[in-house]
Amino acid sequence: MTDPTDPADRVGLTSRIDPVRRFLWPASLVGGLLLVAFGLAPWGVSDQGVRPKVSGVGRVSVPGAAPEDVAFLENHTQRPALVVIMLAAVIAIAAVVGWWRQSAFWPAILVVASGSAAVTVWTAIVLTAPDEHLFDDSVLGALDAPSTILMPGYGLIGTLVVAAVVLVGSVTAIVMRLGVRGLPAASSTEPPDRLDV
Repeated sequence: MTDPTDPADRVGLTSRIDPVRRFLWPASLVGGLLLVAFGLAPWGVSDQGVRPKVSGVGRVSVPGAAPEDVAFLENHTQRPALVVIMLAAVIAIAAVVGWWRQSAFWPAILVVASGSAAVTVWTAIVLTAPDEHLFDDSVLGALDAPSTILMPGYGLIGTLVVAAVVLVGSVTAIVMRLGVRGLPAASSTEPPDRLDV
């Protein structure tokens, strides 16, 4: 059912908006859930020293290491993905609200866009130096390793990609909606090529 007050309906452009309504919210919801999953995955991996693997929430895996060594690493590990998980939950909730209530399009899309933009920026910052954002100075000093000991894990890369895709999708939806809203409503039934003399 379409909203008779929607300018798009008055100019016969409902079919132009439908793809946004049909795909935007499910994609944003899936994107939010994927961000949570990638936040729990490895954000940093290394083939140097004790070869640690660190998740975005601070879980450490070290092959063959003693439990006390793993505990030391986890006690001095930072959790940059906690920010991502909180924002991902907000994105998912906004997607559900926007999907459920068509009238909530603008607040929902602005939340999705701003949340995905924040996640994109944050993960890009972590990507530049994963070890500095996953380990604190105590661990970096104790490992006695080169300045860069962790490479980006698939969780970090996946988070960045998903957040960027959700951001692009939400911005595209905003542009499409503004474009449709800006079109003039049909005000006459006369043929457009008829000239009044």
